[in-house]
Amino acid sequence: MPNHIHQSFDQDLQQVHDKIIIMAEMVSQELEDSLQAFIDRDLEQASDAVAADDLINASERIIDDQIINAIVRYQPVARDIRQLIASLRIARDLERIGDYASSIADHSTTLDQLEVTGEEQRVIDMGHAVLTMISEVIEAFIKNDAEKAELVREQDEQIDELYSKIFSDLLIINTQNGKLASACTHLTFIARNLERIGDLATDIAEEILYTVTGHFPSDERAKADDTAFIKT
Repeated sequence: MPNHIHQSFDQDLQQVHDKIIIMAEMVSQELEDSLQAFIDRDLEQASDAVAADDLINASERIIDDQIINAIVRYQPVARDIRQLIASLRIARDLERIGDYASSIADHSTTLDQLEVTGEEQRVIDMGHAVLTMISEVIEAFIKNDAEKAELVREQDEQIDELYSKIFSDLLIINTQNGKLASACTHLTFIARNLERIGDLATDIAEEILYTVTGHFPSDERAKADDTAFIKT
């Protein structure tokens, strides 16, 4: 690749990197707003979080177009193509995180009208743990830090365990008190969305590892089972 073309490619690569950082920060803010709307029972903040999802979706489309154009135009090889493919997948994962954050906000608006189950604080704690994962994986992406990415990946098991415990306890509450059935269902959806966000943060961490090392982790991650309570 001639030097002037290589410089142009590097500029495009940096632009993609910068746009993903901006998109990740928007997603993190949407999740934080959704969680805060749940904590405060704030319908206006929940509505704002849902509205923010349109901008995140548009960001993914812009990033996708730029990556595809760069691949077609420059036909990169080795680490450069890994970085572009990983960026494409990361943008997709961020868009899905935004969808789950929007869903949390939607369920929060309904919970505002329902009775408290006693599991709310544990869901909030789970939300804060997931927010920490998102913050750390963004930092890992910014710095191309494989070690931090691996630390994020290791946190996924903790999130799965939190979800399994909340799910189990909500199932008991739902069985013992039918009046709380609707609240339990919405709380389960929120916890489930948080668990899925944790999975996606872990996927992003693995994409960072792929970019830096050239391969994905070989071990399989265990998944929580919620089929006894809800199906989608």
